[in-house]
Amino acid sequence: MCFYFLKKVLSIQAVKRCLISGIAVCQSHFVFADDVAFDVIKQAVAAYGVQALSSLKQLKVEEELYRYMQGQSGHAESGAHGFVMHKYQQQLDIDFALRAKAFKRSDQNVIGNYGYHSLVTVDRRFREGEGVSVDHCMQTYQHSERIDWDSVALNMEQAIDILTIKELSDNSKLVSSAGTVFLQGRAHSVLNWEKSKVTKTAYIDKASGLLSRLLTNNKGQIAHYDFLAHQQNAQGLKWASQTIVSHEQRVTRHITNRYLSLKTSEGALFQTPEYYQPRAQDRFLDFAEPSVNEIVRGVFLVGQGWGFTLFVDVGTSYISMGSWQMPDDTFTWKHRLAKLHQFTGNKKPVSQFIVTHHHDDHLMGVSEVIEHGAQIRLLAEHQQAVETSLGLPLAPEQFGLLSHGLKFANDQVQVFDVPSSHADHNVVVYLPEQEILFAEDMFGSSLKTGFHSPNSWPSRDVYYRAEVLNKHLKKARVSVQYYVSSHHGRVFSNAEFMRFLRLSCPDNDSLLARLYANESQ
Repeated sequence: MCFYFLKKVLSIQAVKRCLISGIAVCQSHFVFADDVAFDVIKQAVAAYGVQALSSLKQLKVEEELYRYMQGQSGHAESGAHGFVMHKYQQQLDIDFALRAKAFKRSDQNVIGNYGYHSLVTVDRRFREGEGVSVDHCMQTYQHSERIDWDSVALNMEQAIDILTIKELSDNSKLVSSAGTVFLQGRAHSVLNWEKSKVTKTAYIDKASGLLSRLLTNNKGQIAHYDFLAHQQNAQGLKWASQTIVSHEQRVTRHITNRYLSLKTSEGALFQTPEYYQPRAQDRFLDFAEPSVNEIVRGVFLVGQGWGFTLFVDVGTSYISMGSWQMPDDTFTWKHRLAKLHQFTGNKKPVSQFIVTHHHDDHLMGVSEVIEHGAQIRLLAEHQQAVETSLGLPLAPEQFGLLSHGLKFANDQVQVFDVPSSHADHNVVVYLPEQEILFAEDMFGSSLKTGFHSPNSWPSRDVYYRAEVLNKHLKKARVSVQYYVSSHHGRVFSNAEFMRFLRLSCPDNDSLLARLYANESQ
């Protein structure tokens, strides 16, 4: 009835006029919103001196910050996790005219369980469309397709407010206004835009034009940047000298000091060091599918990706060690055993399983071991960690205690307790007849040939642990022909392990001198 009435009362021309008017109103609304955003950006550009930056085309940023994160504890009685803090000193040189960047960082472990490899460096450069990673530990460089204009500084730029204002200025047509909010009692204009599939929201103080907060949403990963203590240099640039970065309502980084300057660069910082050698592109081993490797007769390494389990045939059963896995893994310990049964054609059970240390990522498979009916062999110091992982106490018949140097299974298996920076007690397993050593978190390589640099994460402290392990093996006077790790499908020969040990970084002062060697140029 209502539709019939409207159809009769309103002429076609009138309907057309209404539709046109409505569209005009909508268009004027969007134009107005863009105009608001444009005015806010214009005010911010003036407040920060971005116009001076745009004309000179060069910028140097130096900053100090602390990074906070959860790590693994070194002491079993402390539980599986502990607090880790790193101190960064980092520097970014940008030449907008050359379209070149040089990013340098020294990373010093302050709180956490590490050996003497407490400092590493990062050096990433981009020029003429090509990225380069420089390793000052091994004095090599490597071209990298993963280093581009946006990624070279490992997200450092996102925490620099003046660069966000420059980004807004360069992309003003893509920015929309989202009203006003109050932060710390001050009115702020809210601006929304998207760049490289990352959604961003800026909160700009209406009175000062300064950026107080930035939110980024990258595929559901939300980061908060709060900018504090603004200062200004002689060239008229203004920036926040402190920044708080948080994720999931937890502070992850605190930039405590930042300084900006405009400089004249001849491009030396963007070149590879003159005396460094090119490093061949890394070729990684692919264990995407579950695999079984019979190292020697009766000794099997079974795993996938980043997690492997060793099974040793001791006659009527297997002894197993290494159950590393993550919560979303599907090829778990029981599936590895099933894969072994399929490979050998027999159904021998596992009679004993050896726990190496207290970290929860190495205990997730223990519940499947208990369900299978195998006895848990462990140090007394690890019993609480195992029971915490299981969620219930171990019955006396479910476990047996280990001790340093103990031999069992008719002397087919021997264990050593090797304390290191990673864990205050870490069991390594030695098979005397086969001269095989199994360890977790002490050595390894994911490469087909060669090794990861000591100047990288997560490998940096592994070299210290390997040195500690080697000293213990020498003291025990055992001969090893095969070195097996729960994190790597690649098995080291004795010669490879010795080459692994010879890799090392210089002292911290020498490493820093290499990092900043080109600064005088």
